[in-house]
Amino acid sequence: MQVQSQSDRNMVKAGVVLSIVSGFLIVLQGALRIIRTQWGLELGLGEFRRHTLHGIDFKVLGIVTVVSGIMVLAGALLMYKTGRVKEGAITVIAFSVLTVFGGGGYLIGLVLGVVGAALALTHYQPRRQPMPQQTTTS
Repeated sequence: MQVQSQSDRNMVKAGVVLSIVSGFLIVLQGALRIIRTQWGLELGLGEFRRHTLHGIDFKVLGIVTVVSGIMVLAGALLMYKTGRVKEGAITVIAFSVLTVFGGGGYLIGLVLGVVGAALALTHYQPRRQPMPQQTTTS
């Protein structure tokens, strides 16, 4: 039976914390992008440069970034609450990388998400259930 050491458990917790910080930064950047786009349109700032980036509406980009940040937080919660570290880490990495098109939580959110999930994933050792003893009756 493989026993997870205290330092490995602490590294998984550190990975979860980094993932949570990443999720908050990504959500913050997406929300601010939505707000800035709306203010730019209301103030008429040159039609806010047509409020698109290569045909992608800034509001849509902000909404996708916010949803991705929420999914990063959900992945971190999955790692922490349910102990499903592998699934949570994959979720965090996937949605952190997805935000690279929207700014990645000021880029630090992207880096923290990938590093935190990788840290948790590499130090996680699933608990193995002991094999039941077979009893023979004669």
